[in-house]
Amino acid sequence: MADSFAAAARLASVRRRARRVLWWEHAWPALRWSLLLAALYLLACLARIPQSLPDWLHALFELTVLGTAFWLGVKGLRAIPQPTDAQVDRRIERDSHLAYQPLLTLADRPAYAADGEQGAIWTQHVQRVVSSLGPLKVSLPKPDVTKQEKLGLASIAAALAIAAVLSGSHSQSRLHAGLMPGVDDDSIPLPSVQAWIDRPSYAPGAPVFLSQTQQGNPIHVPQGAILNATITGTSGRPVLRGATSISHDRLDEQSWSEKATLQQTGTVTLKARGRTLGSWRVNVEPDLPPVVAWDGKPAPQKDDWRTSLPWHVQQTYGVASLEAEIRLPDLPKGRVVRVPVPLNGHPKDAKGEAHPDLSSDPFAGMEVEGRLHAVSVSGRENHSAFLRFHLGSRKFSDPLARAIVALRRRLMLGQERPQQAADELKLLTQTTDVPALLAPLGLDIASLQSNAPKGAGEQVPGQLWALALYLDDLRRDGPEIADAAAAVRAAQQSVQQQLDHMQSLGDKGHTLAEQEELQKRTKALKDALNHRMQLLFQKAAQSGIMMPQSGTSSADPWSDQMQRLQNDASQGHGDEALRKLQQMEDMAEHMRQATPEDLKALAAQMKAQEEARAQRAALHDLVHRETTLLDHAQARLSAARKAALPPDQQDGHEDISQMSTADLLRQLGMQPPPNMEQSASPKPAAPVDPATVAAQSPERRADHAFQRALSRVDEILGRRVKDLTGKPATAFDKAKADMQDARKALADRKDDQALTAEQKALADLSEAGKQMRQSQKSGGSGQGKGGSLSFIPSMGGGGSGQQQHGKAGQQGEGGDQPDAGDDDDGDEDRKDQDPLGRKLGEGQSGKDSDAHIPDRNARDRARDIERELRRRASDRTRPQGELDYLERLLKSF
Repeated sequence: MADSFAAAARLASVRRRARRVLWWEHAWPALRWSLLLAALYLLACLARIPQSLPDWLHALFELTVLGTAFWLGVKGLRAIPQPTDAQVDRRIERDSHLAYQPLLTLADRPAYAADGEQGAIWTQHVQRVVSSLGPLKVSLPKPDVTKQEKLGLASIAAALAIAAVLSGSHSQSRLHAGLMPGVDDDSIPLPSVQAWIDRPSYAPGAPVFLSQTQQGNPIHVPQGAILNATITGTSGRPVLRGATSISHDRLDEQSWSEKATLQQTGTVTLKARGRTLGSWRVNVEPDLPPVVAWDGKPAPQKDDWRTSLPWHVQQTYGVASLEAEIRLPDLPKGRVVRVPVPLNGHPKDAKGEAHPDLSSDPFAGMEVEGRLHAVSVSGRENHSAFLRFHLGSRKFSDPLARAIVALRRRLMLGQERPQQAADELKLLTQTTDVPALLAPLGLDIASLQSNAPKGAGEQVPGQLWALALYLDDLRRDGPEIADAAAAVRAAQQSVQQQLDHMQSLGDKGHTLAEQEELQKRTKALKDALNHRMQLLFQKAAQSGIMMPQSGTSSADPWSDQMQRLQNDASQGHGDEALRKLQQMEDMAEHMRQATPEDLKALAAQMKAQEEARAQRAALHDLVHRETTLLDHAQARLSAARKAALPPDQQDGHEDISQMSTADLLRQLGMQPPPNMEQSASPKPAAPVDPATVAAQSPERRADHAFQRALSRVDEILGRRVKDLTGKPATAFDKAKADMQDARKALADRKDDQALTAEQKALADLSEAGKQMRQSQKSGGSGQGKGGSLSFIPSMGGGGSGQQQHGKAGQQGEGGDQPDAGDDDDGDEDRKDQDPLGRKLGEGQSGKDSDAHIPDRNARDRARDIERELRRRASDRTRPQGELDYLERLLKSF
């Protein structure tokens, strides 16, 4: 029974397969025209016929051909008749080689009613037939194809194969491009791509140029970098993936411009007409907010009214601005004081200490809480934690000044109404009989009245502060000095207003009119400071202190400071100009508080500065005269060697093939590396002409005597430097020894040895100058332990009143004025000289009057030396160190 069921299931499966085979055999006539059209279209794709058409015509042609093929195929398939059961059984009997059509029995029925015993017998007969069928099979479809059709099929297949072979590796891309309008195949050259990445403005640097095929490691760029791409040679619009598109422009029929920002790490791909034009792996470095923190606890400075604000900032690309936000504790919505903290450029990692003058703020002397607010060059912001501290405040000795300051604080903090403040000022006017105070106080009282014009009271706090300072000066120094100090403060405020105005205008603040107005106001400030300094010197004379003249190269000690301030303002460096103005304010305030002991120390300091300046001038003259002796020795030696050469070589030039590499570099004006000097084999000295040497004896004797005099000057100068600074300048002793060697060589008629000794002496004198400046900066020059007093800018420019250390550089810790020895009367001259004191012949400044253009012989000589250096660089038998140096050197030619 089980066998009969399995045989029946097997027969049903074979019938389904036979039915499908018959359907496919009937489908061939219906699909042959559709398949023919599709094959012909593929053949056209391999021949690049559709791709050569415009995209719209390509799409229309493809739609027409393939649409027709599809319509014919659907129409033919719908017309295919379903195979009958008899056709299916006959196909199975034929393919299974069954005799006498046994499957007819399965469809046959008895002529009479098959019930009872007779029906059972018939069913058993059918089962016996099914079981006796044996293995059944159906062959593959065999469509009825004529010879002509077979020939056509073979021809099309051969044509497709030949086209595929001829297309080679482009076959797949041609088929893809033929079936997808708007896509190019690999047979068309890739469009030209010029791509580069511009760094964002906050991280300046050279652009990164990209090739169409990236190789190596990912490209590291800052966040926000701009990817630019110019595509030439494609009519289709490029598509940029992996970046945020900014703009897309069509330059002409075949050119495009793409611009996008890079915000995250990934792969950026540029495609056009279905092909990848470029793919780049980009590693975007995130632009994080700056790290800002207090570098200690802020506190008032000792014996000063300023407040110390230590800070520390760090950001990968630099910090643009830093300010302190100060408010009263537990009042988040109350008044906030914003104090800018000057930075040296845009430091990436810096710490320092600002010393702002907050004594005029109503919070002065109170406990406050503050935090730092930093803004990076990219605009990212961050705050530090709040910290509580006390602000510095001024100590007023005049009772009326203290009362005015207290009233001013209550008025600014809103603890007192303007009318109440006016009433208190009326009472305070009755406590003084100084005529200079009555008019300002009356004006302030009128401005605080309830019937005063709107905005009239805004100037009252500033006027009250100026009155308090004037009263304190008046009580301590008298009316004349008080008036001078008030004039200085007014001039400083005027300059401050002009600088703020120019900075607010931006580029428009650099006009000639604005510059002239700034110059006018700085002149008024300079005159006020000079008058204040004259009064200071008169006060010193009355105390029996003789003050030396200020040691500056200018007509007055303030001209250089004012000129630097104007230059910074004209160049748009408003922060630097404000910083220099603050320096002058500090100097004026120090003059205001000067004591007789301070004046004595200042006199000693200025005297020491004059001595230091005289010593530097003497050293400069010594170097100049020693250089003259060096030039004499060089000229004599060159003349003697030239006279010893054969007549055909007396053109003044030595055979470069016989010169060492170090000497060739010197001929080009370059200093050879030390290891080359050591590795070079010693060269015998060039011969000299005895007659010429003998004829040069008178000049040599004169140089000998002059060298002896210079040796004596060197000894005296070294002793004076030691007496001034308290530190020995050992380089003077070395120079003396080298000068003695030069004298001995001159006495022996050995100009070559004299030349070497004089060169060493000049090097020693240069080192002596450095030792002098270092000794004078480190506490010599009569400054004493207290350092500079900062009364006047006697040594040219001063510090900024703050300290800053970091990768962006450092600012000194010497207070408001630099140490003695920073300036030099010979600074302007030294700009036009080499380290040995020689005048430069081909400088770029306008002061160089010795500039000349090398003649043709000199240029030819330089070319010969270059060719010789290239020949030696190709000589692999030379020392490896020399070869490496020459390879690096010649890359620049």
